[in-house]
Amino acid sequence: MSKQVTLTIDGAQVTVPEGTTVVDAAKMAGIDIPVFCHHPKLEPVGMCRMCLVEIGRPMIDRATGQVVMENGAPKIQWMPKLETGCTNQVSEGMVVLMASEKAKAGQKGTVEFLLTSHPLDCPICDKGGECPLQNLTMAHGPGKSRFIFDEKQRLDKHVPLGELIYLDRERCIQCARCIRFQDEIAGEPVLGFDERGRSMQIVSLSDPGFDSIFSGNTTDICPVGALTTADFRFGARPWELDAHASVCTQCPVGCNTTLNTRREARAGGEIVVKRVMPRQNEEVNEIWLCDKGRFAHHYTESKKRLSRPLVRRDDRLARASWDAATKLAAENFSKAKKDFVVLASGRLANEDLFNLKSLADHAGGRAILYSEMGGGDLIPLVGAGAGTNIGAMGAGDAILVVASDLYE
Repeated sequence: MSKQVTLTIDGAQVTVPEGTTVVDAAKMAGIDIPVFCHHPKLEPVGMCRMCLVEIGRPMIDRATGQVVMENGAPKIQWMPKLETGCTNQVSEGMVVLMASEKAKAGQKGTVEFLLTSHPLDCPICDKGGECPLQNLTMAHGPGKSRFIFDEKQRLDKHVPLGELIYLDRERCIQCARCIRFQDEIAGEPVLGFDERGRSMQIVSLSDPGFDSIFSGNTTDICPVGALTTADFRFGARPWELDAHASVCTQCPVGCNTTLNTRREARAGGEIVVKRVMPRQNEEVNEIWLCDKGRFAHHYTESKKRLSRPLVRRDDRLARASWDAATKLAAENFSKAKKDFVVLASGRLANEDLFNLKSLADHAGGRAILYSEMGGGDLIPLVGAGAGTNIGAMGAGDAILVVASDLYE
């Protein structure tokens, strides 16, 4: 068990593991320190300065190395300026003030600076309704700006970083979440900063542009509406959508997803999938989703898709009820017995493979695994088996990948 550290945040005493940042410690205590650049899955960088707080630490006597006491309590030495809560780790006896007048002034000033050239796009922005900048402006913003409107920067609002992701440079607050995600999580550092100061902007460093199969995740973690997908851009407002928990079927990983749906007139009043979002599951996909799982859902809208059971009668396919179709299939399976064969793809999920094997065994037939993936037949024997939790692996663990394309 890691060493525990006790500190005080806005009068509340909190005990957290050593190495925890002030922002995360405050969250454990139910106190939200406002952030933009900070993300629990990324390394802290302190770029946006939104999490400015007052931090005091017990004064240490240099001669004895002991804590200086005053009136029976440790004497707290306050730093002269505000510090970022996302980059400072907690220490024993630390005192943090997030709601003091000095801290509030710092947070208010940061929001005001971020809004100097931010467009008033909220009514048409895809992020509207689920935007951290909206929320923090309402909670910590100044209400009105002291900056001159004529000095506002006007930048390109429809910049294709790649085929799937568009950048609105006016909305970008240079938090670098997208850059850091590509570097630290995806391992594909294809985004970067260009220029400096007020001219700094996000650019794609790859050819073709934004060459990454995890590009859609950057739109999820963008705290403003700067990054949007070509698939969902201007497609719907978040509050119009219904959310349904699902599992991605594009590969056997089984990423947990949320399907956002709504009825649409152009679909004849039918319910359509507007976007696919990752759903948190730390043992499978954490909070991420590949672009195939995110954007390949449109096959569900195909008119050629089989949506109801058909039974062959007199050499013609005719509609049938689900009960009639499954009963006919079961009868034919039973008749076939040893001639009944299930040919299963190695790309199916483990649950599907298990069910198909059970069906073959019950009908007296056999199941054959057909896969073009090298080593697919060895996976059940020596691969990751039941109870394997890749999410629990870390420093010191090694994963051997044999004859497999992890992208596919």
